[in-house]
Amino acid sequence: MPTKILITDGLANDGLDILKSEKSFELDVRKATDAAELLKLIPGYDCLVVRSATKVTREVIEKGTQLKLICRAGAGVDNVDVEAATRKKITVMNTASANSQAAAEQAIALMFAALRQVPQAHESMKAGRWDRANFTGLEATGKTLGVLGLGNIGRIVADRAIGLRMKVVGYDPLVKNPSQLPAEIRDKVAMRNSIEEVLKEADIVTLHLPLIKETKGLFNRDRLMQMKDGAFLINCARGGLVDEDAVADLLSSGKLRGAAFDVFAEEPVKSPSKLVQNAKAIVTPHLGASTAEAQLRVGITAAQQMVGFFTRGERTGVLN
Repeated sequence: MPTKILITDGLANDGLDILKSEKSFELDVRKATDAAELLKLIPGYDCLVVRSATKVTREVIEKGTQLKLICRAGAGVDNVDVEAATRKKITVMNTASANSQAAAEQAIALMFAALRQVPQAHESMKAGRWDRANFTGLEATGKTLGVLGLGNIGRIVADRAIGLRMKVVGYDPLVKNPSQLPAEIRDKVAMRNSIEEVLKEADIVTLHLPLIKETKGLFNRDRLMQMKDGAFLINCARGGLVDEDAVADLLSSGKLRGAAFDVFAEEPVKSPSKLVQNAKAIVTPHLGASTAEAQLRVGITAAQQMVGFFTRGERTGVLN
């Protein structure tokens, strides 16, 4: 019997070629799949491959009576009910590091865009104005960057910031000792004991935490108020970490000087959104992993992991 694989959000051609080369695999590749259609399709498949658009809910998992593997072609698995999959003895895997470089670079790009008001100045010129006096920005050099979450992405951001001659302070509940950090940043990131310590010290705060039960809504209004006056907030992690309305209010009041978000609690964002409409907010539609290089790495990595799982019993990238 062939191993039937359903790909709901597309996959890089190089990854598809790897899967097609396995004679025991039978592929159904779709660029987009809505929730109702997925529920109808899923009973016939051994493997489900998703990116961020498809929501693998408990109901999907219950109807996936043949499912043996759910592969998240990307890092975050908040769109997969891992607990429900585990109860059904369905393996869940991701490609944790394949898009780390792209996501880290997006965070750095948004930081510069916020510091120098690049999008606002661009729109001003498109409208026929020459408003040099209205767009005096700030330099990254010498500023303190607070990195919250020092996993694959956070570590790259820290390394790049050090190269920009920024002071980097960090917090990660899983990093108990600086020796756990890579050698290139180990002695250059000042670890702090809590989120609050980082917020009070940093001129710019960048989030790189997973969205789990413990972090959902973690950055509420009270916690955001602990940031320095005139600080910047960058979020390329997960939207559900932050109270977006509170950020919009703090931008309007002047408590925060700027914010740049690539992720949102609800995607696509529904109008009206206080944060999206705020003139001081820079927003992008979840582009962290949207580079040609990252999509290639993700596709190849996902395919190789699936081949290893089904043909050799390997468990690379397995989360449960």
